[in-house]
Amino acid sequence: MKQRIISAVIALIICIPIILIGGITFKIGVGILSIIALYELFKCSSKNIKYPLFIKLLSYILIFLFVILNEKIIIKIFILFLLLGIPVIFIDKEKYNIESFMYSFSSIVFLGIIFSYLIKIRLDDINIFIFLFLVTILTDTFAYIIGKSIGKHKFKWQAKISPNKTVEGTIFGILIGTIIPTIYYIYMIDPGSSFIVTSIMVLLLSILGQLGDLFFSSIKRFYNIKDFSNLMPGHGGVLDRLDSIIFVLMGYVVLINFI
Repeated sequence: MKQRIISAVIALIICIPIILIGGITFKIGVGILSIIALYELFKCSSKNIKYPLFIKLLSYILIFLFVILNEKIIIKIFILFLLLGIPVIFIDKEKYNIESFMYSFSSIVFLGIIFSYLIKIRLDDINIFIFLFLVTILTDTFAYIIGKSIGKHKFKWQAKISPNKTVEGTIFGILIGTIIPTIYYIYMIDPGSSFIVTSIMVLLLSILGQLGDLFFSSIKRFYNIKDFSNLMPGHGGVLDRLDSIIFVLMGYVVLINFI
């Protein structure tokens, strides 16, 4: 627990000023996070999928540019396809093949779009950015605390994916992760919004956050790893920390177009 707290404090000391400053500083910071996240995906699949060094380096450059130059997404995807796809024709299939290409291409597109939207939301409205992280942090934190302290009933259907999750922790986490962010949204973002409609939206986001955690846990179980990396001792890597916010972010982008 002490290690987790120290790692979290250090991360906050680094991240909060970057978030508050915004602008190009925030873009570069998120771009660096995207490189680390891609590295983690490459690392967890390294036993099954091989890449030449120059493909890895090219991929890191491409995802950084994809994220910080967050315009004309379709054009960037086409460029990615060409730059990563053409080498399949010329390189030894033992070193780089269609499977390697599809994994790297899809990883860059997925992470690139997610981190691009993270930048867009922060630069458009910091309150929405804070709101989304409130949903994630409160849901995860209280699910963990309540699950550890009074959680008795485990989810049988997810025992192999996340054996420590409990019914009590999940319910309480979603409850707190809905109530407080709903109040924040109404007072800080859209004072004229309906409490019921906003509550339903936040409830769905909180549930999506829990599903995001399970989704990335299933990736780790598939590759038989505990954490994506050890960047933050006691917490894991970038994808271990951002697994929930990735699903919350996607859910918000979808839901906001219907509310």
